[in-house]
Amino acid sequence: MPSHRPKGYVALLKSNPDFRNLWYGQIVSELGDWLNSIAIFTLVLKISGTGTAMAAVMMAKLFPIVVISPLAGALVDRWDKKHIMIAADLARFFVVLGFLWVMEGGSLWVLYGLVILETALAGFFEPARSAIIPSITPRKDLVAANALAGATWSAMLAFGAAAGGLLVAWFGVRAAFLIDAFTFLLSCWFITRIRFSESKKASSGKPFRSEIAGQALDGFRYVFSEPIILALALLKSGLALAGGIMTLIPLYANKIIGASASLSLSLGIGLMYAARGVGAGLGPLLANKLFGDSARALQNSIAGSFFLGAVCYWFFAESQSILTASLSLGAATLFGSIIWVFSSALIHLEADKRYLGRIFSSELALLTLTMGVGNWGVGFATDQLGWSPDQAARAIAVIFIAPGVSWVLFLAFLRRRLSQGKCVGSHCPVDPSGFNPAPSNPLREGILVQEDEAVPKK
Repeated sequence: MPSHRPKGYVALLKSNPDFRNLWYGQIVSELGDWLNSIAIFTLVLKISGTGTAMAAVMMAKLFPIVVISPLAGALVDRWDKKHIMIAADLARFFVVLGFLWVMEGGSLWVLYGLVILETALAGFFEPARSAIIPSITPRKDLVAANALAGATWSAMLAFGAAAGGLLVAWFGVRAAFLIDAFTFLLSCWFITRIRFSESKKASSGKPFRSEIAGQALDGFRYVFSEPIILALALLKSGLALAGGIMTLIPLYANKIIGASASLSLSLGIGLMYAARGVGAGLGPLLANKLFGDSARALQNSIAGSFFLGAVCYWFFAESQSILTASLSLGAATLFGSIIWVFSSALIHLEADKRYLGRIFSSELALLTLTMGVGNWGVGFATDQLGWSPDQAARAIAVIFIAPGVSWVLFLAFLRRRLSQGKCVGSHCPVDPSGFNPAPSNPLREGILVQEDEAVPKK
């Protein structure tokens, strides 16, 4: 008789080769991403050194997602997700090699163009990677799979940022770009080993552009017709309100290190990004261990993380050294990772699988738009308004409270309405017998509305 208990992380990787290969691909790809990021930040600071130039890099890393996401989400739900990931990895290999040309005298505009291309390709890869997880992972292991993916991102941020700082300091940015390019080839190889394959979706007979546009609109209609799914999809946008911190980190490192020869600029940037990775890796694991993974625990952990994260960003604003700044960033990202991982897990548990690609692409578009505006705001405030990095960080801390308040108010509304026996979208309260009534969509198996029912524990 098959067990219905979820596996631990090691057991999940051992027993599920498809998820294991997806995870291996994530490791090498994200390691290369952080090597690449540290190299780009260092190069931009050497060429320009202004907050506006740094914010422009951040926006080049973010805004293409906003433009490409409607198309990407529809294609991810229509085409084979595995093939989309393979194509995106191969294309990014060639794009990253283009950064070497910038080293030979190319301008910042060339660098911005390459960053835009790389980010646009990631806009196809990431929704496909998120959407394929429920197809290759049993439902009982979805929380563990999301926690492991989140912890891996964090570990690669910690190790990749630190390694990137050392690599750039010792060997220069060229080495970082070369290694990053080849991580995409290795990631591609792991993705090809995933055995899951989707059959081609039947065509409606409409012209391709009309059909894709129709699917994208259908995805938006689904999200906006389901208040719970919409609220979950907006959580990462709330998290992205602190995205301007990405611009502040290089500026803050430049301010503290200055002309000091005791620590290189790239290493200072790498250490602060590494601290973010350590914190992000610990967050979901500690929250899961301390509070469990019932629906109510996931909801409350998200709420508390917004408020505690705001406190940590305020401490960052008061920091006067790389050490204290790194500790504050690590703590802030610990709480941010709880929001990220738990919101993704709840979406996997709540949403209709047919719409996952469009949900995650829409979510990615909104959060990157928010993050891009935040980074532009930091660049504008430091260059045009004369704000110090400390003042900009205090503003981020205050703003970060707003989504926490909004989430608490939404949970109060949701619980009150369900307690009155009313449905919210297709989510309905548990009946007196303890069983959830059949959802209006038979492909969805809700868990969020069952507030006191735990997802089986690991």
